[in-house]
Amino acid sequence: MSIILDLDEQALASLPLGPGERERHMQIELSCRFYANGWLSLGQGAQMAALDHYAFGVALAERGIPRQYGMTEALEDVAHARRQ
Repeated sequence: MSIILDLDEQALASLPLGPGERERHMQIELSCRFYANGWLSLGQGAQMAALDHYAFGVALAERGIPRQYGMTEALEDVAHARRQ
C-alpha cells in the first residue's frame, strides 16, 4: 500500500535529508512511532519499516523506544528463527 502525504515543501527543505532519504526516514520513523504506541508488534514494525528485526531494534534504541517483549514477540522470534 502506498500513502501520499501532502507536506509543506519549505518544512521538508529544512530537514537534513535529501529527497530520496526523506521518504525512507519517514517510513522508519512512522514504524517506530506506531510500535511505541502499541499499534504494531515488533515484527509488524520491522516489516512496515522494511528492516530486519535486528535493524528495527536498533532504530528503536536510537529513538529511546524500549522493546515491548511479551509472548507474542517471543513467538514471532521463534517463527522468524525457524524461517532462517
